[in-house]
Amino acid sequence: MLRGKRAVITGGGGGFGQALCVWLAREGVEVDFSARRADDIHKTCSIITAEGGIAKGYTCDLTQPDALSLFSSQLLTSDKSIDILILNAAQWLSGSLDDQPDTEIISTISSGLTGSILLTQALLPGLRRSESADIVSIISSCGIPNFTDSIAHPAFFASKHGLSGFTNKLSHLLSEENIRVTGLYPPDFELTGLNTFVDSQSKMGERLMNARSIWETIRFVLGQPRSCHISNIYFEGPTREKLGD
Repeated sequence: MLRGKRAVITGGGGGFGQALCVWLAREGVEVDFSARRADDIHKTCSIITAEGGIAKGYTCDLTQPDALSLFSSQLLTSDKSIDILILNAAQWLSGSLDDQPDTEIISTISSGLTGSILLTQALLPGLRRSESADIVSIISSCGIPNFTDSIAHPAFFASKHGLSGFTNKLSHLLSEENIRVTGLYPPDFELTGLNTFVDSQSKMGERLMNARSIWETIRFVLGQPRSCHISNIYFEGPTREKLGD
């Protein structure tokens, strides 16, 4: 289904981004990803190559326009199209408005919103070369209107609402070019490993959503016929704060 395609993932050096890289590689996808540290790039590539997959990592800080420009130009030197772009990277920030310095607020907006916009813009030529391109934005429930049940900083909420608006507008514009754009709004979730995880025991609301469920949703979206365009997917689930009560 996905074998032979090429994917670009931001924030692939650890956590959910690393898991996405591994799971895509297991589907036979050629993976290009960004990370801020060379050590993290090595770790992700080592996992994938040990399993016989193909991956290449690039050092890139999404808050730096020059780094984004270099990253995108490196990706576009290949004649191969970009079939999948997953906007995953975002800086987490918690607390109230006066808890964080200006630098952290700016970095949160730049990494989760501005960086995603600039990278998508730069990679459009590669996406347009694909006969079946998909863009997937990992937005978060913090981007849902009127949702406030999180300890996230207001700047994080602002970043996710901005990414939601960008994704929705882009979904409408690029559908005319046969490029599908899908926004995912997961609640807090946990990554319990890179192997198959099926939780058949817990009832809804008893534990955090598992990252594997989000991946399976992405996989479902990517596998649909081109006539099927799923623009937004909302998940139900508890927050860490709610489970900690």
